[in-house]
Amino acid sequence: MSLDDTIKIIKSKINIGSEKEDIEDYFYRKLTILLQNKQFEDFKQLFDHSIEFDIFVDAKKIPKRYDIISKHITETIRGAFTGISYQTFLGDQIEVIRFCNNYNLFDRDEFSDEELDFVNKIYQDKLLIANLKDLFGNISNFLIFYLYKVMPRALYDFFTNFSRPFQYILDLNEVVNFFNHYSTYGLSVMYLGKLSNFIRKFDNIYELHKKANINSGKDLKLIKYSYMNKTILVSPDNIEKNRKSFFLKDNYNYYNLSMVLLGGLGPQGHGFMYSTPKDEVIEICSDIKENDAIIVKYKQFLKEQFLVKLQKEMASLLINAKIIQNVLDYLTNLIDKRELIDYSKKEPILKKIENYLKEDQKFLNSHQQEILDLMNKISNAITLILRKIKMEDQFKTRMNLIQEDKLKSEDIAKLTSLREKSHYDVLRERFFFQNVLYWFSKLPNTL
Repeated sequence: MSLDDTIKIIKSKINIGSEKEDIEDYFYRKLTILLQNKQFEDFKQLFDHSIEFDIFVDAKKIPKRYDIISKHITETIRGAFTGISYQTFLGDQIEVIRFCNNYNLFDRDEFSDEELDFVNKIYQDKLLIANLKDLFGNISNFLIFYLYKVMPRALYDFFTNFSRPFQYILDLNEVVNFFNHYSTYGLSVMYLGKLSNFIRKFDNIYELHKKANINSGKDLKLIKYSYMNKTILVSPDNIEKNRKSFFLKDNYNYYNLSMVLLGGLGPQGHGFMYSTPKDEVIEICSDIKENDAIIVKYKQFLKEQFLVKLQKEMASLLINAKIIQNVLDYLTNLIDKRELIDYSKKEPILKKIENYLKEDQKFLNSHQQEILDLMNKISNAITLILRKIKMEDQFKTRMNLIQEDKLKSEDIAKLTSLREKSHYDVLRERFFFQNVLYWFSKLPNTL
C-alpha cells in the first residue's frame, strides 16, 4: 500500500467519525511497517501528517521499535562481513541512528536507578558527549542508553549468531580492533600509533634540521622525514601552534599533522595524518579517483578566496555594479564539481571577462591602466585555479594559511571532502564506533 493510500484511509476514518483509538492504532501500525521496511522518507511524511490527524505522536506506542532499529543496524554489519559493502555500512548505521534520534524513537519508560546511574556515568565522559552532539545534534538519556546498553548487546547477539553456523569462534580483539585498519566512503583508514610518540619523533627530527640549517639560513616552513616507513611532510609552525592543544583534557578536535608523500595507503602513496582526542595518529588516504575529487574541492577553495578579493578590487575601481555581478556569476560557475578544469580554457575565460568589462565604456576609456592591472590579476588567479595541481601543493598552501592565522589546523579535515563526506566525518564516526565497541567488550561473557 502506498503512503498516499494510507493517508486517504486515515482521512476517511476521521470523516466517518471512527473512534480516535482506532485511528491512532492504524496510524501507529503503519508507522511500524514503514520503520520495519526502512522507508524513512515515507515514515517522515506520515509522521508530519500527525498534526492534520490531531494525533500527538508518542514513539513509545510504536511496538518493538528497539528490536527494529537494532535489526537495521546489525543488517548493515552482516552486509559488510559477507562482502556486500564494507564501504558504507558505518555511514548506514549513523544515518539510522540519526533518523531515529530526530523522531524520538529511542524514548522509553522511566529508567531504574541502576540504568540512570549508567547514563549519568556516560555524561561524565565529556569527549564522548561532545562526539554524540557533533554527530546527532540534540542528545537525550534515551539515546545514550540505547547506544551504550542496547546497541552493544545487539552487536553481541549478532556476532554470536553470525559465527555459530560456521562453527567459528570470532576473536573479540578482531572486532574491537576493526577500526585500526578499514575502508569507508572510498577512503582507507589506518591507526599509526600514539600522538605522543609522533610528537617525540618530530621534536628529534626538527632539532636536527635546525642544527643543520643554522648557518645556511634556509627556511624551515616544511620538513620532510621518514615516519612508520612513510615519507611525510610536516609544518613545524602547525605543530608548534597546536602543541599544547593536542593534549588538553576533554579537547574534542582532530588536528592535521602531516601529509604522506610516499608509502601511504592508496595507489599514489599519498595520505593525510590527523590526531584524535584519544592520543592517536590516524592516516586517511584515497585512491586516484578520489584524489581527483579532493583536488577539485581544493580548486573551488582557491576560487572562493579569489572571488572575495576580486569583488573588493572591482568595487574599489567603481566599476558598474551590474558588470561586477556578471563577472562574479560567470567565475562562480567556472569550475564544474565533476571535472578537473583544463588549463587550455584560460584564454576563452579571460576573453569573456574582458567583454563584460568593455560594457562599461565610460570607465574603460578613462581607466585603461587599471583595467590592464585588473586583468593581469585575474589572469594570475585563474592560472592557479586551472593549472595541474598536486596534493602536495594543496597541503603546502593550507599550511601557509595556518601560519598566517587564516585557517585552523582542526579545520583541514573538514575541507578535505568527497562524495559529500569529509575526512572529518570519517574521524568522528570512527571515534563513535570505538566507544560503542568499548562497551561491547565490557559485556559479561562477551564472545
